[in-house]
Amino acid sequence: MSEDAQSQAVEAVIVQLDAGSILLPRSAFLEVTTRAGSVEQASEHPDIPWLESSLIWQDVQVPVVNVNQLLDPDRDTGEDRRRFTRLLVMQAVMEPDHLPFYALEVRGTPHPVQITPQNIYALEDSDATPWSWRVKASGVTTHLLRLDTLEQRLLEIAEAQPA
Repeated sequence: MSEDAQSQAVEAVIVQLDAGSILLPRSAFLEVTTRAGSVEQASEHPDIPWLESSLIWQDVQVPVVNVNQLLDPDRDTGEDRRRFTRLLVMQAVMEPDHLPFYALEVRGTPHPVQITPQNIYALEDSDATPWSWRVKASGVTTHLLRLDTLEQRLLEIAEAQPA
């Protein structure tokens, strides 16, 4: 890789989901953690199927997004009953005073990649969702998660909650 191309590279991670994968900026990703998955927890937002019960991380209540459900609302949620769930704790970038962290429930372990303008491109024949764009990055077809949109929706949900 040339020195110019390397200076334009972005550190990222690709993470497996039940079906497909997501691409995230490495700078927003803080930690991988797990929690018991077989225990049925009452949802704090039963009307929002992709929003799971919160996680307490470093003494902060962190909203948890089930990425599989977010990207595929028609999927069978019975598939989500496992011994444990893997959570990626993310640092919010939009309004960190109101939403400092959130977590993404995923299937796999983050795999680091360097993304350059030469090895990422949008897939025109794939439908974009409000939450992601379909891209091919480093040879892998994946969802580029729209963290700005996700964070905005989490902030709206938090503001709508009674104090």
